[in-house]
Amino acid sequence: MNHIRMNVYGVSIEHPVDWQIYINSQNRFSFNEGLIKIDKVDGGKKNQISLSIRWAKMKKDINLEDYIEELEKQFRKKEKKSRHKDSYKIMDKKRWMIDGNEAYFLHNQFQANHNVYRFLGKEELVETLQIVYYSKETKRMIIGTLLTTPEELRNRKSELMNILSSLKEDIQSDIEHLKKGQDSSQIKVI
Repeated sequence: MNHIRMNVYGVSIEHPVDWQIYINSQNRFSFNEGLIKIDKVDGGKKNQISLSIRWAKMKKDINLEDYIEELEKQFRKKEKKSRHKDSYKIMDKKRWMIDGNEAYFLHNQFQANHNVYRFLGKEELVETLQIVYYSKETKRMIIGTLLTTPEELRNRKSELMNILSSLKEDIQSDIEHLKKGQDSSQIKVI
């Protein structure tokens, strides 16, 4: 499958060329904060793989281990708040390095009982793969999240891991485009 690198505001990731990029005009979209969704679409119909890339400038340096610990606490709170109708579980957690920055890979699983996460209109199990890292250079937290069904993950885990592991901060590329008079970060949202 052909892949293309998307780079916006110095955050880049490779994804299949036939996946569609969505930018919600209601969300902030700048160097300091942004959210992009890239979804697999078959025949104009959204399929069961959704990739989101989120970044945000932090007010102070972040200890990534503390951040991941807080994330785990939030999962437990959400589960308790739903009176255990929803279940959240971290299946795997590994330390990685991305361009000299400490990162974490997370494999989460949750059962959602509300329509925010229901792909098929009913309660179902959702698998997520995440890369979370903090850039010391730009002081931004960068998170890539792939949501899919357990079946899609089993069938395409290697491909999905390759997509997610291509997430990086690529400021140098943007600087080179600016020097040439080509601002690669300017995207018009309609």
